[in-house]
Amino acid sequence: MIFLNVDKRGRSTLPEDVRRDLGIEGDEGALVILEKTARGTYELVPAALVPRDQLWFHHPEMRHRIEEAERDFRAGRSTRTETPEGAQRYLDSLKG
Repeated sequence: MIFLNVDKRGRSTLPEDVRRDLGIEGDEGALVILEKTARGTYELVPAALVPRDQLWFHHPEMRHRIEEAERDFRAGRSTRTETPEGAQRYLDSLKG
């Protein structure tokens, strides 16, 4: 069990082993989310900001599509298109 001292401004310092376990050791300015659990306790969760131009990559539907494509690639099922028209034909074929 770890106890933290909190100063009158509400600040505290995470011990080194906790920072190491969270993967934020030596990472000045690291983000940590303090998340309330269903039991009413709090949980520290390491976090990272995602640049706006990369948000599409983290959308659940896009993650599913990428994982599916990676499975196909590992299984040797890959499609190569040489032209924009060929790529469009392939995308159209996925619609139904």
